[in-house]
Amino acid sequence: MTVKNGQLPKGWREVQLGEFMEFKNGLNTRKENYGSGVKFVNVMDVFSHNYLYANDVIGSVQVTKKQLFDYSVKYGDVLFNRTSETFEEIAMASVYLDKKEIIFGGFVIRGRPKSNILIPRYSAYCFQAHTVRRELIRRGQGAVRANIGQKDLSKIPVIIPPVNEQKAIASLLEKWDTAIEKTEALIEAKEKRFKWLVKRLISKAQNSQYGRVSSITKEVSNRNQGGAVERVLSVTNHSGFVLPEDHFEHRVASADLSNYKIVSHGQYAYNPSRINVGSIARLDDWDVGVLSPMYVVFKLDKKKVNSDYFLHWLLLEETRQRIKSSAQGSVRETVSFGNFGAIPIPLPSLEVQIHIAKKLNVAKGEIYLLKQLAEQYRTQKRGLIQKLLTGEWRVSSR
Repeated sequence: MTVKNGQLPKGWREVQLGEFMEFKNGLNTRKENYGSGVKFVNVMDVFSHNYLYANDVIGSVQVTKKQLFDYSVKYGDVLFNRTSETFEEIAMASVYLDKKEIIFGGFVIRGRPKSNILIPRYSAYCFQAHTVRRELIRRGQGAVRANIGQKDLSKIPVIIPPVNEQKAIASLLEKWDTAIEKTEALIEAKEKRFKWLVKRLISKAQNSQYGRVSSITKEVSNRNQGGAVERVLSVTNHSGFVLPEDHFEHRVASADLSNYKIVSHGQYAYNPSRINVGSIARLDDWDVGVLSPMYVVFKLDKKKVNSDYFLHWLLLEETRQRIKSSAQGSVRETVSFGNFGAIPIPLPSLEVQIHIAKKLNVAKGEIYLLKQLAEQYRTQKRGLIQKLLTGEWRVSSR
């Protein structure tokens, strides 16, 4: 059944949170009290879990009996973070679905239901709805950090279906959660195996001769004379080459790009002051781009090393540690191309390198497909939440 003319289905109603929920800010205490005692919910626990169990909570704090009573978290309580770096992350909600004794901290607001019109299993999804998130973000305040208070939370409107439909909706969405959790667990297992496989195939490669990175690489310093190339790129430790504006980075490019370095498809680049945290990558997604003059751009000798093999070698923990150890500087550590070139690399025959790279590419491809599947599940879940929690789509409550 589809909702017509924006009207809610029969038996559904829109209610402000303050009509059925009371709010309280969390505990603040001396720093020496933290580290032992009762489990203590902080902002990161709320960020990390839509529904929360006692075993999910890492922190703990020493409290009095009165504090334990005043700041207790009970089954069905909804916890909101009241401060955030961005407005998009303000008032994220986590529903407590356990009966073990825990309390909550000062940067968290507890919403305790005064009636049973909203069942806990459903409320775990209720606060993920786009319409609710939009209102929460809109009511956030602050110039440096986003904040939200109890009064603003009490004015947030939520749509409440009858209890039997809440149960049906929650049951359906839990199936998507189960699929996401199983896929993410499989991704984690595959990634652990992949790291083991990289180490086994590269570090333990038979008949490997060790060479220096300098023996298989050559620095490239082609300048963008005349500003012919306009695509300004940067290198991150998580996503490799990116357009700065796509990753909320500051574009440092001036109007004159003539001194910027050109990087071409298949070449590598790194920021000397960021390579020690993994900011090194191969250009795969574009034919050409330009980088700030601070970057080091280099290419491989294809007669001596397979590019995919080299890319996988960069992922080795041993390689990352050697890069960190090669950094120099008293104020800001950097890794020059000379320092990078001095790092040893196992170099079996080119034929063996290609064989290793193919095996690792297959394993990496499996992880990529699983990540795509997990994202599809998350996208489907977001769409279902929007349709089901507004009554636009109905599910049988029988």
